[in-house]
Amino acid sequence: MFSAEDESAMGKNERVWLGLGYAGLLPFILSTLMVWLGWQQPWFSAHFAFISYSAIILSFISGTLWGRALALSTSGTIGRLLILSNLYSILAWVALLLNQEVISLAILSVGYLSLLAVEKKSQALCLNDDYLSMRHRLTLVAVSMHLLMLIHQLFGGLQ
Repeated sequence: MFSAEDESAMGKNERVWLGLGYAGLLPFILSTLMVWLGWQQPWFSAHFAFISYSAIILSFISGTLWGRALALSTSGTIGRLLILSNLYSILAWVALLLNQEVISLAILSVGYLSLLAVEKKSQALCLNDDYLSMRHRLTLVAVSMHLLMLIHQLFGGLQ
């Protein structure tokens, strides 16, 4: 049983990770708006900002797989989770290196969706329902922004 102090700390911690999770959507949303509205500066590329941020966030989220896998020291799925964590980071890096925005956006979108599927499928991770709900919502918004960027790249914006 948790004490009132423990429950208060858990509530504060949950507010922190929820707040950080949702705040993490802002660069996706802002750079997508910049692209669609045609905001350009010689010193700033909203396209590159979006793809580089997406690659970093995909790598970050896959890194959480690594940490959770290590905490499962007795689980038989550790090796697969560690390998997947590294593969997602390499996938994000490749997407960042490509000079093909459409391919990069597609790779990153698939990365986000498949990483969420891995997290949902692996019961060994023991993820709580609040975290999984948040991850669903964050992934939905992030992938939607990727799709808007793809549509803009393929068909043009509001100009």
